[in-house]
Amino acid sequence: MKTNIQGNVILQKNESIQKNFKDMKAKGKICSMMLTNKRLIIYTYGLEVEKGKKVKRRMMNEIDIRSIHRFEYYLEYPRGTGFKRFIGFLIVLIFGALIYGNYCGLLVAYVPIAAFYTLYIYGAGAFFFLIGLFMLFKTRSLLTLKIKSGMEEKTTLLFFPTKRNEEAIKYIAGKIHVE
Repeated sequence: MKTNIQGNVILQKNESIQKNFKDMKAKGKICSMMLTNKRLIIYTYGLEVEKGKKVKRRMMNEIDIRSIHRFEYYLEYPRGTGFKRFIGFLIVLIFGALIYGNYCGLLVAYVPIAAFYTLYIYGAGAFFFLIGLFMLFKTRSLLTLKIKSGMEEKTTLLFFPTKRNEEAIKYIAGKIHVE
């Protein structure tokens, strides 16, 4: 199977291609979508977990447009783990105290050699303080696409929220009329 969808699909009578979306950036996969006036064709290639093992899999999913009864897409903001956020909080606290102690002169009173490295302490403290803030407040976003058609056929894909991916999914959603 080639990565070109048009080379792998045989069009039926009275079927025409409405739009072809190549090289969409999915999480851990290469994804392409083609919308015809009768079908939505999704080609994915990438790693999947099957029975506890990672397997590279090529998959082509052809969905009849009239059978789609649920098409939803949304931005998801999964938060970081509590442990990562706690470590970020500790880093902010420790290096904030280090910068404050250096500014007030408390650090020089307890560690006299620190007087020679005052500017280096500010620089390193500010660097690690920003890393701690990044660990504490960083959120990533994912564009989730869920399609349900037929009785049990369900397609779920995770995309990176680029402008191209969002426009492609909005275009497909505009052409599919769920009743």
